[in-house]
Amino acid sequence: MIRRLYAYKDLLLVFIWREFLIRYKQTAIGVLWAILQPVSLMLLFTFIFGVVLQTTQKNYPFTLFYFAGVLPWTFFAGSTNFSVTSLSGNFNLVTKIYFPREIIPLSGVAINFIDYLIGLTVYFLLLLVYQIPLTWNILWLIPLLAMLVVYTTSVSLLLAALNVYYRDIKLATTFLIQFLFFATPVIYSIDAVSNKWKLLLFLNPLTYIVENMRRVTIEGREIVLWQMLAEMLGVVVLYLIIYRIFIRIERAFADVI
Repeated sequence: MIRRLYAYKDLLLVFIWREFLIRYKQTAIGVLWAILQPVSLMLLFTFIFGVVLQTTQKNYPFTLFYFAGVLPWTFFAGSTNFSVTSLSGNFNLVTKIYFPREIIPLSGVAINFIDYLIGLTVYFLLLLVYQIPLTWNILWLIPLLAMLVVYTTSVSLLLAALNVYYRDIKLATTFLIQFLFFATPVIYSIDAVSNKWKLLLFLNPLTYIVENMRRVTIEGREIVLWQMLAEMLGVVVLYLIIYRIFIRIERAFADVI
């Protein structure tokens, strides 16, 4: 992908800037929306599960527990929701000139990743507020973020390509996002799940990513290396398969769309 996009890097930056302007132009609080969305979800989950239902989530502060899950989830959900109609919605560009089509959904992933980094800054501030000691294990966030970006990019490209051929993919994506939300430990801990279901949940890379983001930041523990390698291998293989399919069918987009 890097080889293909290098000659079009300026175009990619233009698309990212365009999406940034579209998202925040004429808004009252601008980029603060990147903070407001995950924070509002965190507060909602804290109230429902911490105050109303009075559940317990390990020994974590409720705000940290839910914020650590909400951040990667909002990045994934925002990127996929943008990407599913990104190609079909830009048919006027796709049908007129050639450029690597992945630029369009990638611009959505990029702008949502910027929002994620802003939210991550707030998360670190919360760690300081709750006096959570930061250890060197926090550096494991780097490969975890890489896995999150690669997995999100893969799903985004797949949905964008399929929606060119089958427009009901947009409707199916709504169900898929809802299903994955409950299949990802955003509002619960994987430790509360029966062992017979854990393996099934870990087939979803988001499960591993969310759980270990909590592990290396709030708990200050290191990751289990063989689990990281296994999940990373699965994410890379998925990316290679999806991107190969995307490259093979992209030249027909202009005719089908």
